Amino acid sequence: MKIKYRITLLFTLVVSFILLLLCLSVFYFSNLNRAFSFRERIKNRAVTTVSLLLKVTGINPNLLRRIDEITQISLDQKSFQVFDASGKIIYSYADENVTPVPVNASIIGKAKTKGIYFFTYDGRDVVAVNYLDDAHNYIVVGAAFDKDGFQKLEELKWILFFSFILGVLITFLSGLFFSERIVYPIQKITKEVKEISSQNLSRRIEIKEPKDELYQLSSTFNELLNRLQESFEIQRRFIANASHELSTPLTAISSQLEITLQNERSAEEYKSVIYSVYDDVKNLNQLTRSLLEIAKASGTNDGIELSLVRIDELLMRLPVELRKANSTYFVELHFESFPENEDKLLVFGNVDLLYSAIRNIVMNACKYSQNHTANVSLSFSEKELNIMVRDSGPGILQKDIDLIFQPFYRGEGAENKQGFGLGLPLALRIIKMHKGNITIKSEKGKGSEFTIVLPIGRSFHLI
Repeated sequence: MKIKYRITLLFTLVVSFILLLLCLSVFYFSNLNRAFSFRERIKNRAVTTVSLLLKVTGINPNLLRRIDEITQISLDQKSFQVFDASGKIIYSYADENVTPVPVNASIIGKAKTKGIYFFTYDGRDVVAVNYLDDAHNYIVVGAAFDKDGFQKLEELKWILFFSFILGVLITFLSGLFFSERIVYPIQKITKEVKEISSQNLSRRIEIKEPKDELYQLSSTFNELLNRLQESFEIQRRFIANASHELSTPLTAISSQLEITLQNERSAEEYKSVIYSVYDDVKNLNQLTRSLLEIAKASGTNDGIELSLVRIDELLMRLPVELRKANSTYFVELHFESFPENEDKLLVFGNVDLLYSAIRNIVMNACKYSQNHTANVSLSFSEKELNIMVRDSGPGILQKDIDLIFQPFYRGEGAENKQGFGLGLPLALRIIKMHKGNITIKSEKGKGSEFTIVLPIGRSFHLI
């Protein structure tokens, strides 16, 4: 069922229930008011009857019956009985074809106790009144049928019934109209989203005031499309660059082998070609390994073994490891001050991934520094630690700072340096997996400073 029909049905059911309660309440209280008013009329007439009988000189039972007979318009199917204190009947009147209400000791007793006692008998309303006259106690019982009241109540019942049916119909039509108005913006959003594909991700959903839930929904869709567009663009660039980088060594290998096979060569020439192909294969192997590491670091930290890692011990591995990789690389560690609480030296993460990320950044600093030296230092705050890596290289242009974390991107001056442009993207993804970040400060000709920000161990799960 479509949502607009569900809204209409729910709205109709709620309003119909309210209308039904209202109609039933009107009918119920109208009936109560009818019964109260009619019983008051019977009581007044009964008191009038006994007053005439007892206080008016010259009135006898026969004359009083004559008076009751000629007042038939006032009450229908009426009957009146007057009893003395002993329960003996002293006056009785009933309309034609009407049987007086049987009165027993219980009814007389209740009338004496309560003063006025109401009940029904054979569809008629009955009132028993305890009447005092000159210290004498009399019980007068009057009964009548409220023909006019029940007729008006019947008319009211049909009025309420048709009003209820009409109200339900109006509620359904108005609910359908308003639900259509409510659902229309959602239908419009759905139509616009259907028209967006991977070929036109630049299109966005039109956002209009007021800033209600639909505004928030449209904004959320647009933010999602921004992320998707960015991801698709990164993916396209990555595939294009990866294809180019992979094809270069493969083309070089195939070209060298093809040329070599065209003619007979000496052993030295074959050896030279094999060394050249071997270098290309090493580069290809390194590139493939870097691509696999990029793919592995592109997800979340789910499934990765995490533990507490002491950062100062991790950094102390760098000088020896980088000297093994390149004998011209030097790493200077600056641990000027340590926190009193050693917990601030601990981060929660994967030791191998963290080391790989920091090593890539430090190796870049060594590579681009004029003296191939990287300066590494630590600083601490309440909830995080900072690893600063400084170099004395040519610096990074401002236009390149926002792009160097993209795979295969190499800034100005990096073309002649060995590498594929994958070290920094891999480092950033690993640090992001550890809920950290990398910031850059650089000035042309004065070197660069990379700051790795990581949450300390006790703050990791609070982020």
